[in-house]
Amino acid sequence: MYLAASAVNNLVRALPAGTAYFIGMVLIAMLTGQLVHHQGSLARAVLPYVLHLRWGWHRVERAMARGKVSLDVLFERAVTWCLASLPAEPIRVGREQRTIHALDTSTVARLRANKKRCARLGKGYCHRAQRAVQANLVAALTSVVLIDGVRVGLVRRTRFGATCQDAVANLFADLPPSPEKRLFSVDAGIATIEQFRTATAQDALVGRLRKNVTLRRAPLPKRPGKRGRSPLHGPVVHPGATRPEGRPDEDTTLRVEDRLVRVRRWCNLHFRETPRTPIDVVRVDDPAYKRPLLIGTTAQELTTDEIRQAYAHRWPIETNFYVAQGTCAMEMPRAWTARAVERRISLALLAGSLLKAIAAACAPLPMGPWDRKPARSAGRLANYLGLHVLHFVTLALHGVAPRTYRKFP
Repeated sequence: MYLAASAVNNLVRALPAGTAYFIGMVLIAMLTGQLVHHQGSLARAVLPYVLHLRWGWHRVERAMARGKVSLDVLFERAVTWCLASLPAEPIRVGREQRTIHALDTSTVARLRANKKRCARLGKGYCHRAQRAVQANLVAALTSVVLIDGVRVGLVRRTRFGATCQDAVANLFADLPPSPEKRLFSVDAGIATIEQFRTATAQDALVGRLRKNVTLRRAPLPKRPGKRGRSPLHGPVVHPGATRPEGRPDEDTTLRVEDRLVRVRRWCNLHFRETPRTPIDVVRVDDPAYKRPLLIGTTAQELTTDEIRQAYAHRWPIETNFYVAQGTCAMEMPRAWTARAVERRISLALLAGSLLKAIAAACAPLPMGPWDRKPARSAGRLANYLGLHVLHFVTLALHGVAPRTYRKFP
């Protein structure tokens, strides 16, 4: 409780005096799971704590819709607090000691949303409805750290767009500055030709490729005395085919549990549209899966095992979305203006990542005397904070008071 209260207090102190108290109430409602219990109704979730204020619930809604809140500043303060207050260490790979950053998108479906009333609506595929629906499309960037042996993703940025491609493009355009070399781990929908083209030596990319991807080898050296320009492309390679063309540069077999896994690597490949961007491709054939796993990266200094590990480090961002939906009510944004929608979804992701980070650093929390196998999970921590919410509110809002407004005649 003291760690969670310290995190909330550290965040709200960076906000203006007229907004800090009410944004703190929103974070408390998300961290304790009260927003999910009230089906995303922010007014009902915060009403018991602002009942003593005149129009308290309305002032909370107004702070979310019109208050001065910089989400990027809140994300950076949360990351700084986690690195300073928790035993968190950034995960690094390769001889360049690149830090791992995962990037993914989520579709927040608004099935009964009024198109004329709701802002920030785009068109995205909803797995629950199994069709394209009007939704809020958010792209999130997380930094993967290790806290007491548990991999956790700390949210750094969120961006929205009319499509998932627009949200990803907006996020890559506003990356947080970093003096260290970074490696961005993405999934197949984001590992596109455009993203490989924009990757640099400072910010490399690793991601899953489609099974039907077509690549080219490096061109053969031009013979002396031969006229014409030097060729740009070599032979065609289909790494995802049943029998890929040519021989791979590496071909090894690993034993994972009780099965043999074949791992192959092709070096210095490129797309036809980007002949100046060489990438390495690793194919993993696991008998437990029907399709092979193709991983492409521009960080060619990484070994085959490091490439596989770098792509596997992206899983914390998936759990961040699950925690934000199930504990912090990200999938129920009862908001209609563009600013309110952005803040509801972004603060839910921020609260979910804080819950995961704090739970990883604390002891396992049992749900009751019948719980023989307690675990360090975000849901258990939110349940514990909800049971002691009065003490949590007092500690989290220590030194932060609601601003009193009055009308001048």
